[in-house]
Formats: sequence, C-alpha cells, structure tokens
Amino acid sequence: MQIYHQVEFAGAAVVLRHEGDAAVAAYLDFLFADLCGSGEKESTAALEIVPHDEHLYLLREEEKPLFCGRLGVQFAAVLFDRVIFHLLNSQRDGVALHAGAVSWQGRTVLLPGQSGSGKSSVTACLCANGAAYLSDELIFLPDDGSGEVIAFPRPLCLKAGSAAVVRALLPTERQADILAEEGGGAVIPHRLLNPDFHLRRDPPSLLLFPRYQADAALTAEKLPGARASSLLMGCDVNARNLPDHGFRQLTQLARTVPAWQVSYSSFAGFAEMLAGLLENR
Repeated sequence: MQIYHQVEFAGAAVVLRHEGDAAVAAYLDFLFADLCGSGEKESTAALEIVPHDEHLYLLREEEKPLFCGRLGVQFAAVLFDRVIFHLLNSQRDGVALHAGAVSWQGRTVLLPGQSGSGKSSVTACLCANGAAYLSDELIFLPDDGSGEVIAFPRPLCLKAGSAAVVRALLPTERQADILAEEGGGAVIPHRLLNPDFHLRRDPPSLLLFPRYQADAALTAEKLPGARASSLLMGCDVNARNLPDHGFRQLTQLARTVPAWQVSYSSFAGFAEMLAGLLENR
C-alpha cells in the first residue's frame, strides 16, 4: 500500500493511500494538489481508496467501508467531508469556519455561510471577475494574535443548480476540465476561473454573508457587531473543541472587521458592489 498524498491544513495532516492505481493518483491530484504537504507532519488519520469492481472504488478507514462508487462528484464529497473531519477533529489552536474566501486587490474577503447560502457560487463569480481564489468551503483563524486567514484551497464544489450557472462563466474549450455528473453537481478547478493563484494569509478586510433569495434585487445590509458575531458562531466548525466555543475570537473579529449581509438572485453587479464596499470600509 503506497502513500500517495498527505493532506495538510492548519497544523494537522491526513494520509490518503492507494495501491498505485493511476486513475486514483490522478483523481487525488485533481482534488488535493493545492493541499499536498511535505509529509513531515504526523498524520491524525489514514484513508484508503481501493478497487472494488469494474470502474468502482471503495473508500475505507481502518478497513471500515465509507463509500463505494465511481471516482466522481459524489465520491469527492464524501472524501472531502472525511478529510476535513479528521483535520479538525482535535483542532484547539483557533477557530475553523464554513466560509469561502477570496483576495480582491490584495485584500482578503471572507464569505461565511452554511450549506445553501451560496458561498461557493459567489466565490466562483468573484474569481471569474478578477478575485484570486482562496477557498470555497473552509478557513482557519489561528488564535495566536497574527490575524491570519489560513484557507483550504480545494477545487470549487457546486450543487447542480449553481454548477450550471458557474459553468456558463467558462469558455466551451475548458468544460472538459470539469468533473461533473449528469443531473448532479460539479467539481471545478479554481484556476479555470482565474489562473492567478497565490495562497495568501492576510488578515480579513471584509466579512460578506451571502444570502440567496429567488427574484431578490442585489442589496447589501451593514451588520452591527453583535449580529455579525452571531452569524459567525453559526459557521463555527470546531466549536466543541474550544473552551468558549470560539466566542471570544469571533466576537473580536466581528468588532474589528466590517460585515455586510448581501441578498441576491443573480451575480449581476456583485463584483462592482464588492469593490464599493471595500472602498468605503
């Protein structure tokens, strides 16, 4: 059994193993290329991908089956969930948030939100309009006074509805580079939207809480610190590991970084609105 990838994030590591299968190797590189570590960190867990049947693979942990299927979108969703679980399961050195993140003209914008809020699709839209990608799912705020944002730079993972919208932002010749399932979602390499990728760790300049509403006009509502803090707590991934559930750190973030809730039904004008919010922060 070969170790092909060691995924590292926020001081933790997870090992991914396979049997030298070229298809699995290419698949893992597609999903985790920007998270590949040096292999020097002690891993917290090991996951295995092994052939199961013709064109099917089994994801397992300590010989326990977790998922069986083709190396596609659904397999990626289960694999990402399990990797993230192990990366954060013992994390006590800061707060992990469900959040997209982009760098806009050198300033970091966080897009916290639960599943369905639109953080992945908004992140994709901003990247297609010049923002540099950081993450569509997860960021970590170390509790060391640095103010850094550590991003989890996986490919963009989109549900069926938003996947169709984001795919329309790409030229036809790049569609073949997308991992998609008919009638399902898609996994889109972020460099297809903007090849300018540098994994920055700058402190956040703006908190943008996206809220998708059908037929809604694009509006931005300035949030008081207490409201922003409450919304951030709802996105806290590792709260159970922290003595105060991350309250102190997130309250400080909400007090010092401008926060806006943005309602939208389409991406028209979104990038221009963001530029205005940053200009007038």
